[in-house]
Amino acid sequence: MHAKINMKQFIFIVLCLVLTACSNQSIEKVEPINLRLTTTTSVNDSGLMEYLRPFILEDLNMNLEIVSLGSGAAIEAGQRGDADVLLVHSPSAEKTFVEEGYGLKRSTFMYNFFVIVGPEEYKEEFKNLSAMNAFLLIYKNYPFISRGDNSGTHNKEKNIWKSTELDYVVVSQDTSFYYSSGSGMGDTLIMASEKQAFTLTDLSTFLSMKDKLDLEVIIDSSNDLINDYSIIVINPDKVENVNSEAALMFEEWMLSEKALNLISEYGKEEYNQSLFFTY
Repeated sequence: MHAKINMKQFIFIVLCLVLTACSNQSIEKVEPINLRLTTTTSVNDSGLMEYLRPFILEDLNMNLEIVSLGSGAAIEAGQRGDADVLLVHSPSAEKTFVEEGYGLKRSTFMYNFFVIVGPEEYKEEFKNLSAMNAFLLIYKNYPFISRGDNSGTHNKEKNIWKSTELDYVVVSQDTSFYYSSGSGMGDTLIMASEKQAFTLTDLSTFLSMKDKLDLEVIIDSSNDLINDYSIIVINPDKVENVNSEAALMFEEWMLSEKALNLISEYGKEEYNQSLFFTY
């Protein structure tokens, strides 16, 4: 004979089943949103996005698929639809990108500084020079390593050469002192260290690699060395297969007070100074 179940036992069993079902539902996790972020090698080499990654995952349930390129190549990737959002530092190219309709808007939100680095033994010789005058002193006298990759850093370098009134095309072809790495910031710094040459770099990447390099900051206080970074969401009406909704969520988070505070704190513990500053 089957044992009878009284009302109390029945209610207890029902409650157990309900609680078990609720528990199983809470265990099930929503798959994170994937966002294709193309950023500069300087941002990537500094470690900033890896530092921010867990906060973005927690707050937005968003997984970043990061591709690191020079700003010129990053902007081309945005035009092709190989990115949902860009984080770049080449203002002139960025403005053109947005004006041509590829980007919804350009949000400049943080900055650091370009610096000229080189062998420590020449530091006194370059003391108190502007970036322009430092380039004039380097010209034909000391080896110089260029990124040569149409990145934001390379464009900044070209602008400094132009300010000297030297012909950049002639300068860049003078192999007696000028070398092109055709590579990212980290590789360029390593090449400059190995050749005991000068190069232009963002300060954050240099500080993050300083222990691996035989180079010192030579020029860091020139007014013409500010380095702005901007976020650009790709325009889905111009470029196909873009997740603009996720990109806008990312942009909003990056411009939030929480994110800006996190960015401002990055580097203080390890380098005793911020690697990036926010607007």
